[in-house]
Amino acid sequence: MMKTKTIKQIAGWLLAAVIIYFLAKTIHNNWAELKNWDWRIDWLDAVLAVLFLAAAYITASQGWRTILHGFGHHVKLHESFRVVYLANLGRYIPGKVWQVIGMVGLAREVNVPAKTSLASFALVQAYALPASFLLVLMLLGGFDMPASLVVYSNIVYIFMAVVFLLFLILFIWPAGLDWALNKILKLFRQESISYKPSFQNRIAIFIWYIITWLLFGFSFHFFLKALIAQPPLSASFTTGAYIAAYNLGYIAIISPGGLGVREGVMTLLLAGSLGQPIAASIALIHRVLITIAEAVMSLLALLTYKLK
Repeated sequence: MMKTKTIKQIAGWLLAAVIIYFLAKTIHNNWAELKNWDWRIDWLDAVLAVLFLAAAYITASQGWRTILHGFGHHVKLHESFRVVYLANLGRYIPGKVWQVIGMVGLAREVNVPAKTSLASFALVQAYALPASFLLVLMLLGGFDMPASLVVYSNIVYIFMAVVFLLFLILFIWPAGLDWALNKILKLFRQESISYKPSFQNRIAIFIWYIITWLLFGFSFHFFLKALIAQPPLSASFTTGAYIAAYNLGYIAIISPGGLGVREGVMTLLLAGSLGQPIAASIALIHRVLITIAEAVMSLLALLTYKLK
């Protein structure tokens, strides 16, 4: 078991390293073009990008908090923020198990039992991924992809549509969701749980995650505007591109924190309008800034221990 985990971790970091290497090589080979690009920083757009990003972190915390309401547990927003963003650090270890372990341990501190926090983690994926897939289909579905990406984009769209339809079935038929959750809990050798949320609670969860993804996407759009005077891309496309890149990186299980995969997808989507060197540069710069932002969020999450 430990040997398998070690191999997965090594494979995950190697995959990330290979993709980052090729992106960095693209930047290096086109350094003259990049030097002549009209780079600048629009501080108003930069501030808006930060504000939208901060708002997304808060609404994501509220989303998990709303999920817990469906189990009859009520935690404060700063407690939810702490659990979500300290557990979030586990994403940077290949495999999602460390994020789950972190959430279970941290949730105990706010009196949420292990079986409930495990079920809530599954529900975060059950709501957040379909919400993001719906937005990608709506925001990118009307745009023409480069010929080299058409086949891949169609496969991804079909996959997203199937996942969303499955989500709709479980959303309308909560007994099925209750059954699925208990199957997951059984895998973790946890006791069964009763999950019968109200329709209003289910709607609220889905809306919170829709809002969260839009805020993340808007943050990326203003980040792009802060660097490029007149980006030849609409807010709809850049928002959808970021959501798609983030989630394709997330579901690439062996990649730590989607590292490399997210940047690769983002580069492919932006390259048609910005050119590959500029797109690769933006993807890597954004990863650095997001990593810094997540570190700051983790520090803020630690500071919430001071709140009563």
